[in-house]
Amino acid sequence: MSIIENKVIGNTLLLTLNNSSKRNSMVKGFHDEFQKSIKIADENKDVFSIVINGAGDFFCAGGDLNALQTRRTMTQEQRYETLGQLNGTIQSILNCSKPIISAVEGGAAGAGVSLAMACDLVIMSEHSFFSLAYVKIGLTPDGAATKFLSETMPRQMLAEMAMIGGKIDASRLYQIGAINFISQKGNATKTAIELSKNFENLPKNSLSRIKKLTRLAYGNNFESQLKLETDFMVESQGDSESIEGIDAFLEKREPNYKKLR
Repeated sequence: MSIIENKVIGNTLLLTLNNSSKRNSMVKGFHDEFQKSIKIADENKDVFSIVINGAGDFFCAGGDLNALQTRRTMTQEQRYETLGQLNGTIQSILNCSKPIISAVEGGAAGAGVSLAMACDLVIMSEHSFFSLAYVKIGLTPDGAATKFLSETMPRQMLAEMAMIGGKIDASRLYQIGAINFISQKGNATKTAIELSKNFENLPKNSLSRIKKLTRLAYGNNFESQLKLETDFMVESQGDSESIEGIDAFLEKREPNYKKLR
């Protein structure tokens, strides 16, 4: 059985974390399979977007505690190497040129929160939650969880989440704008796939540039972001996508970006 299952639905790749008996935790082989799936989807011209979900009733429980138990005997260098695998998975989402949506059913815990929040859009079903309970087992957050959450929530809420380790439910996350939509229980994936249809006739290169802009905006200073926006606008104005888009607008017709992929 593959840890990661891939299924193409229309122009969307549904990437399923496929280990429900362990709440889709990041067991051995997880990161290699995940990163390979993202790379293949990114290179597939017939895939316009990606939806990530979890098999069963839980999105992802993060790191495998049995594997974590063995790390106490590792050298620091070995621990850096294993954490580099998680970091590579998060980077694969950020660096993918295509829009990625996470569909969280049940909940996400630990590095599962990082996985969900690394995506461009986040959908959670009602009654689902995020949990950063690292402190309860004497650990600290990883996978850029505190970075992603700091971009969407007040410091006090992040402190509550990380220092107390309680659950933050979907409704509270939605109220502060940390997630995009709440679906009915059991419908997170369906809602995400419907949302992904928005990308079926949108310009590929433009989306890729916008994804980079939104990813880097929170870390860049004003001058750096202004320069990046300027560079991308210069590129876009000479792109066949903008020629099609502007011509379609002036000719009062729908643009056809699919022909340019």
